[in-house]
Amino acid sequence: MSTLNKALITSIAFLTAASANAGTWDHTLEQIQHQYIVPKYRAFTDSSKQLNDAAQALCAMPSQQTLATVQSAFKHNVTDWQSLQWLNFGPVTYFMRYYAYEYWPDKKGVTQRQLRALSAAPDTMEAPKFWTSASIAVRGMTAIESLLYHGDFDVVHKASDCEVLEAVSRHHAQTSEDILNQWTSSEATDWVFAEDDDFVDLKHIALEQFVQQWLEHMSVVKDAKLETPIGYKGRANLKLAEFYRSEQSLPSIETNLKSYRILYHIGSPSLYDTAIAEQPELAANLESALAENVKLALTLPNDYFTGDYTQDQRISMATPLIKSISNSQTQLTNLVTSLGFQIGFNSRDGD
Repeated sequence: MSTLNKALITSIAFLTAASANAGTWDHTLEQIQHQYIVPKYRAFTDSSKQLNDAAQALCAMPSQQTLATVQSAFKHNVTDWQSLQWLNFGPVTYFMRYYAYEYWPDKKGVTQRQLRALSAAPDTMEAPKFWTSASIAVRGMTAIESLLYHGDFDVVHKASDCEVLEAVSRHHAQTSEDILNQWTSSEATDWVFAEDDDFVDLKHIALEQFVQQWLEHMSVVKDAKLETPIGYKGRANLKLAEFYRSEQSLPSIETNLKSYRILYHIGSPSLYDTAIAEQPELAANLESALAENVKLALTLPNDYFTGDYTQDQRISMATPLIKSISNSQTQLTNLVTSLGFQIGFNSRDGD
């Protein structure tokens, strides 16, 4: 058989396999949206509304008890967010919603400065178009955490601080509901913008972007959530840990890592189902790495970010997890590239 004929047969076989996989990926994409993204946003919206209700009740009847109720609702809301945080795609990208949900890390105290200004003149928030132009620093969970936990604010004894909390919580709940409604009434491909729709598979591109977001978020967890605050490669600054005031830094990481395993297995066929059929060794390697991440995260002490540990102690405790997450990135990249996905530049890489 000639070299040309061999090449032609190989090309035909590859295109046939790709065509067969296209239908599989279509189902996987649809099920990730309808069995994972929509239910997770529904849960997040529900807890956002509960947080808003608790904030309104606190301001109507300020006390340590009603404050504790709001703080509990806030932590629940943060946990729900961590299951979705990996996906900066779709309606959350409109109006800077993703970054408004969490203005972090706020190295210069922008959130507190702007919240103090709002507390000094809370009537400004009543303007009809205030939230369409408001800074992302005061529109979401970072602002709510500051109002509930930062020493500059006292929502129990200072009415204007509580007014700001009410307004931010109300806007946060409405934003979450809007995003849920948009995900419910649209398809993932509606949020893909290709230059030439005649020559691209929009469903493949959408799933490819999901995978890219997942891979990039692993960098966020490893670099921004773990390495940076503990000083893994430099000076430690625990105040840069995510949601450190409410002591949700470690629980957030745990939820992130658990969500990766759920994402890998959601739907039928799931990403795992197709991967184990096409690339069994690579699929198993990723499964093992994702499981190891969760196992290692759960071995860290509950007070990992708040306890009286030295920098060296924190680094020693976190090193196995950091290496494991790095291995997960490698395994995920190896798997998805072997399955035909094009992985581009990591836009969330701190470098």
